[in-house]
Amino acid sequence: DVDTVVGFVIVVLARLSAYQVFGPILPCLARLGIAYAFLGPYFPGELFHAGIDFTRLMAMLTTDLSGIYGTLLFISATYMAVFLVLGSFIEHSGAAQFFVDFPLALFRGVKAGGGYAAVMSSGFMGMGSGSPVANVVTTGTFTIPLMKRTGFFPHVAGGIEAAASTGGQIMPPVMGAVAFVMAEFTATPYVKIMGYALVPAFLYFLAVGFSVRFRADLRDLEALPADEIPELSSVLRRWKFFLPIVVLVVVLVAGYTPGLAAFWAVLSLVLVIVPRRPDAAFFTTVWRCLEFGGKRAAEFATAMACIAILVKVIMGTGVGLKLPILIAEYAGGSLVLAYLLTAFASTVLGMGLPTVAAYIVVAVLAVPALTNLGAHQLQAHFFVLYFSILSALTPPVALAALAASKVAVALAALAASKVAETDYMKTSWASLQFGYVAYLIPFLFALNPALMGLGSAGAIAAAASGTLLGCIATSALLQGYFIKRASLLDRALLGISAVGFFGFVARPHLAIFAGALVCAAIVILKQGGWAAASLGKAPIVRN
Repeated sequence: DVDTVVGFVIVVLARLSAYQVFGPILPCLARLGIAYAFLGPYFPGELFHAGIDFTRLMAMLTTDLSGIYGTLLFISATYMAVFLVLGSFIEHSGAAQFFVDFPLALFRGVKAGGGYAAVMSSGFMGMGSGSPVANVVTTGTFTIPLMKRTGFFPHVAGGIEAAASTGGQIMPPVMGAVAFVMAEFTATPYVKIMGYALVPAFLYFLAVGFSVRFRADLRDLEALPADEIPELSSVLRRWKFFLPIVVLVVVLVAGYTPGLAAFWAVLSLVLVIVPRRPDAAFFTTVWRCLEFGGKRAAEFATAMACIAILVKVIMGTGVGLKLPILIAEYAGGSLVLAYLLTAFASTVLGMGLPTVAAYIVVAVLAVPALTNLGAHQLQAHFFVLYFSILSALTPPVALAALAASKVAVALAALAASKVAETDYMKTSWASLQFGYVAYLIPFLFALNPALMGLGSAGAIAAAASGTLLGCIATSALLQGYFIKRASLLDRALLGISAVGFFGFVARPHLAIFAGALVCAAIVILKQGGWAAASLGKAPIVRN
């Protein structure tokens, strides 16, 4: 009938539009879902189902309000669209330049100032855009050349920018738009999602910052050239560009919807950039921001419509109820092993999918299994989120993303390598040295919810402190420098110390913390104490 034909056309158009924007991975997943709907009777064991005929399948996908026109597309058309417009305004209205100039001016004359500026400016940009590639292209255009000029190797400069920019997807308040889906899935207010993400996000950026510091000390790098960096006083005259972020957070905390908060943030930014006498250039800028944000929102809508096909088939055939049981069986009832399987699945799916799509698929399949094994619902969802974004750093992903040439949100490291004019794989491996903490934090808050703010103030402070000390030790280990260049014994002790601090976070016992502290103290004493750090220059290392 007509409904079936129209439904078929809608499904085809959803797949074609997703292919045009994101490449073949999303349409292939949708195609696999449709094939499974027809071929269910031929699958063995728990994957068996009675099969769905063509007419019923088209009705499920298009006229059923839990199909293509269900929750995912609703989130895309409401919350995501407005936040993407906000990100567009930040990128193209002059706010992005302020977020770059402010850290540069703040670290004017400071060794490794370019690296610190990259970390801080990416954090600021991440608050509004949530896109690693947008962060690299916007902030890296300025910070990467400066890092190269002060002595960082090109691939290292690109790696620092890639690691810092990837943090944009875990930095409140926007978090790469995936926070809206998480809020809907968990029935948790969006402002609480922001609160849970805050401590891990700050720890992430602190860890990247410490890695930058140790690398700069190792190579005795120069400070930023003062004559090329704006003075802090002149930059602070543009303080009004902080207003949209403040408005966004205040309105959210006041209890209003994320969409309304983003609307007022956009409006406040328009008021900031409007000249006393609005001219043609002002209206052109506003139009360009709206146009770019609208295009990005349309791209996200195609992804959500396409992934909704797979999700609907999973739930409609009943396999969504069976897979958590299978995952639990494969994990042997072990929550830790289930987390490892989930991390692998999230990383693989992240190879060719936008973060939101990868998160949705794994959340639908794996989170029920994790919660059945005893995980807190929010811990499980945040775990999936972190590993869904790690394709931006993990080197093998580059090869998959390069095959899908139009994947819009893939690979901060690829973008950074282009800006840095260096080899992509070298840049990607360097980004792992600076963004390694993204692989550790999910397991830590999976084992200790206090790291997400789920607990008493004392428990939260202990978890955050242990994680920070572990990150410092790990950064020193990876960069080969602590107070001075680290020997093999120093690195071994730092490694033991890092394991101890992270172990304390996972299983809070003072004996574990004391052991880690002793190992760190031995390194400090062995290297001559903090006062001895200034007696000689660090040796220059070629890597």
